[in-house]
Amino acid sequence: MKLGEILNRKGWGTVNTEESINVETAARIMCDNRVGSAVIMSRDGGVAGIVTERDILRHFAEKGATLGEMGVRSVMSRKPRTGTPETRVEEAMQIMTEHRFRHMPVLDGEGRLVGLVSLGDLVKARLEEKATEAENLREYIAHS
Repeated sequence: MKLGEILNRKGWGTVNTEESINVETAARIMCDNRVGSAVIMSRDGGVAGIVTERDILRHFAEKGATLGEMGVRSVMSRKPRTGTPETRVEEAMQIMTEHRFRHMPVLDGEGRLVGLVSLGDLVKARLEEKATEAENLREYIAHS
C-alpha cells in the first residue's frame, strides 16, 4: 500500500499555516482542527517545517508561559522528512520510527504539499491490510 491510497481514504487536506505566526496561534489552529500537527508553509509556498503538540510541550517545559508569544519558527521542526503519494507505507513507517517522528507531510512530484499522514494512519492501514490477507487465506483454505 502507498501513501496516496491512505490519503484517498482519509482525505488529502492538511492543516497548515504561515511561518510568521506565534506559537499560541499555532496551538489554537491545531486545537480548532483537532489535529496533532500543523505544516508550516514558507512565503514561497514550500514546506518550511512542521509543528506538533510534542514540539510545543517540550518547549513549554523550557520557556514556560512566554512560549505562546514566541514565533512558531522557534519551535517547529525544520525541513521535515517527507513522502510522496507513491511512497510505500512500510518505507514511511521505517523512516518515521528510525527518526522518531509521528507526522509526515506528503508532497507531489513538484514539491507541493498534498497531504499529511500520521504514524497512526500507517498502523491502521497495515492492520487492515493484514486482516484482509488473513481473511483471504482463511477463505482459500476453506475452499481447498
